[in-house]
Amino acid sequence: MLGIDDEFVERSFEEMEEDMRRLLKESQRRKEEASNLLRRSDSLRNRSIDLRTEDQEAAEVIWQESEELREESREMVRLCVDCALKAGDIKRRIEIHDQIVAVVDRADEIWKGAIRGSRP
Repeated sequence: MLGIDDEFVERSFEEMEEDMRRLLKESQRRKEEASNLLRRSDSLRNRSIDLRTEDQEAAEVIWQESEELREESREMVRLCVDCALKAGDIKRRIEIHDQIVAVVDRADEIWKGAIRGSRP
């Protein structure tokens, strides 16, 4: 968007809430994917252990494949946490805005009450 950093672009609260929901959904998806990768890795490790006595080279190839799945799983967990942190940041911004609006609304009420109180 014209080279402007997204962080400095004003967005509506609906957009921010939608971003927060999207990030939480993405975080959950990545968490499930990491879990699935870890299960597949465990399965490959078991096969590798069972195969070790019969064909050591094939067992090593399977073990390496298992290690790659574990690395991929760790990356999915990292991305999951990253999405959750971003969603938390958006939620915090929304809550701060809501608190500011509440203070302003309360200040208006107090001001109006003070004006009414000063009238004879």
